[in-house]
Amino acid sequence: MVNSREKPTDIQYLSKMSAEKSSNAQEKSKNKQNTDTNEEEADLYLDQYNFTTTAALVASVDRKVMVTVKTGQIYFGILRTYDHFANLTLEFVTERIYLSRDDLENPDSFEPTFNLSAREHNKPNKHFEYYAERPVGCYLIRGENVVFIGEVDIDKEDKPLRYLRKIDWGLANAIMNKKRRIEQRFNQQQAVRYSRKGFS
Repeated sequence: MVNSREKPTDIQYLSKMSAEKSSNAQEKSKNKQNTDTNEEEADLYLDQYNFTTTAALVASVDRKVMVTVKTGQIYFGILRTYDHFANLTLEFVTERIYLSRDDLENPDSFEPTFNLSAREHNKPNKHFEYYAERPVGCYLIRGENVVFIGEVDIDKEDKPLRYLRKIDWGLANAIMNKKRRIEQRFNQQQAVRYSRKGFS
């Protein structure tokens, strides 16, 4: 039995497939443009409001942020979730330490910044010349420990590091731990002095 319908040639088949691919590509491009437009509109919508609570973090979700905590550590990572207590969940986290030449060469000369006699050792115009970093992974930071949080421009993040020299993490961490112990001991002494004068 002979089929009355003609079998399509290879050229017709390839032409049809090419047209379908072109149509799918145009549709994907259109969907991507709509998605980009929706994200831009959402950003413009959020920019109209001046949030003063943890709601201010809503625009930074799924974006890279820098977080400084009370003990002095600095973390860079993608903000995934947060709550009304400002508890933060970060992903792909890197902890970074910045040190000056004086910190590296004379770690014993450090004195806490609250000590008025230490101004010579802790000048505000001290420049950082070294840094160290290590990957941390996923990290949860309690809101009561957060001192500062800000969004990072990923296109400019690495520019300051070009002028700094990277050193071993173990060395940098040992110096920072020593500085923290000195500062903690000083704060305890200050608390005793204040309590003797009637301050709690």
